[in-house]
Amino acid sequence: MKRLRWLPLLIAAMLGLSVTPLPAAAASKDKPRERKLDAAFSVDIKAPPGQLLPTTGAITMWVPRGVRNAGEKMATCDPLAIQARGLRTCPLRSIVGSGKASGLIVFISQSAIEPLRVTLINGPGNTLLAHVFGTNPVSIDVVMQSVIRRPGGKYGMELYFPFPDELIHPVPGSTASLIHLESRLDPKVGWLRSTSCPTRGWSLGAMLSNIDGSSTRITADLACV
Repeated sequence: MKRLRWLPLLIAAMLGLSVTPLPAAAASKDKPRERKLDAAFSVDIKAPPGQLLPTTGAITMWVPRGVRNAGEKMATCDPLAIQARGLRTCPLRSIVGSGKASGLIVFISQSAIEPLRVTLINGPGNTLLAHVFGTNPVSIDVVMQSVIRRPGGKYGMELYFPFPDELIHPVPGSTASLIHLESRLDPKVGWLRSTSCPTRGWSLGAMLSNIDGSSTRITADLACV
């Protein structure tokens, strides 16, 4: 037998009672609204007195629990396609951030500083790509692909970017050391998102790992927009 949803209203009307139906949304608790995050970090590296600059071999970022990446619903770009044909092969909506860097390239008898452009791209498999490009004094055109891990504890996700050899040794007989890096995930795109937003944002963990075993902490900020 079908339920007569109108029957209580009819009885109430006959008895002269006023009944206001509740809206459908009131019957169930609203889900928390997911918000886009603004993630940025920067670092300047100087050699200790009497020592050479360390050579960076990887960058690691730790994202707090409750934060997720939204790359599965965004356009993606293939790292091999970028390496073969450049950024023009990427859909515009796959670009999720940008930045800049500079490195000190040491040759056998000389050194030079190379300015670099960094583009952050949504990659396949819900990964993050970093395209690093420079033209002077040497040509640098590499794509770094993140390895995503679940470290547990207070961090819900780890983004690990190993440096390819082409970035550490851009030309035979040279070694490159990172001296400045700044990067930002575009808050309008929101590659990172969360339903829980602390008033003062989060403390985002980030670190440079050097090939000699030392490391450098990075200043990083993460907040809802």
